[in-house]
Amino acid sequence: MKVDFVKLSPTENMTVIVTSPVEREKQLKTGTELIKYASVNAEQAGFLEKPKNAGAALALRMMAGEFCGNGTMSAAVYWAWKNGIKKGESISVPLEVSGADGVLECEVYAVDPENGVFTAEVDMPLPQNIGMGVYEIGGKSLRLPTVKFEGITHVIVPADALGGDAKKILEDSVYSVGKNIATDAFGLVLFDEEMMEMTPLVAVRSAGSLCWERGCGSGSEAVGAYLAEKYGGSLRVRLRQPGGIIEATVDYDGEIENIAIKGTVRIVAEGRAFAED
Repeated sequence: MKVDFVKLSPTENMTVIVTSPVEREKQLKTGTELIKYASVNAEQAGFLEKPKNAGAALALRMMAGEFCGNGTMSAAVYWAWKNGIKKGESISVPLEVSGADGVLECEVYAVDPENGVFTAEVDMPLPQNIGMGVYEIGGKSLRLPTVKFEGITHVIVPADALGGDAKKILEDSVYSVGKNIATDAFGLVLFDEEMMEMTPLVAVRSAGSLCWERGCGSGSEAVGAYLAEKYGGSLRVRLRQPGGIIEATVDYDGEIENIAIKGTVRIVAEGRAFAED
C-alpha cells in the first residue's frame, strides 16, 4: 500500500505521521513497517484521522493507540504549517489524541516556517497514578518511582543506581520489568536529578519495538510530575535529553492540577512511502 506521510523531529524524537487514511486494524502493522531503518526510519508513527469532536481541527492516533506528547505537538505543527502560519505568528490548535480524553489545545509558534522550524507547547493528560514499584533490574531489587498514564507507564531510574553499564542493564531487563506494567507502552527513564538530564528507553509490546529515544514528551511529563510530588510544589524544569531540551511545567496545589511540555519541532520531510498490506 502507498501512504502519504510527513516526518518531524520534536527534540529529535523522530516521528512519522501518516496523512492519508489507514484503517485502524492496519495502523500498527503499517506504522511498524514505516519506522524501520529500511523504510522512513523513525522512533514512532501516528495516523491522522477525522475528529469526532466538532471543536477539534484534527485527530491523531498513535500506532499502538498510546498517548504521545511529541506526537501531539508534531501533528499540531503540521496542521499549522499546512494552514499557512507565518514567521512570528502563533496559533492554538485543538486536536484529539489517542490515550487522552476530549480535546487538547496545542500552542504552535512559527520560528522559521520556511525552513520547517517551530516551537510547540501542549497541556498533557494528567497521570492516573504516581507511586513506587519494586523491579528486578540487573540482579538488584529496586524500589522506583512509577508514573502511570492512560496509554503508557514510565519508571524513573536514578542515573547512579546501576553503575556505568546502566543502559545495557536496562536493555537486558526491560521486558522482565514490563511484566509488572499493565500498559502496552512503557518507558524506563534514566534520570540525573542534579544535572536535570534524562535518557528514555521506550518499549511498545504490541509492536515489538524498543528504542532509546532522543527526546520523550511523556517521559518528561513523568519526571516533572514525580518532582512536583516529591517536593510538594509547582515547578518548571528544563530536562536535557540526547536530542535537546524539553521543558515541563507543573501546577501543584496539594495535588497536580496541570502539566504542560514545550519543545522545538522541525519538519524534516514530506512524501509518499510504501508498506505491505
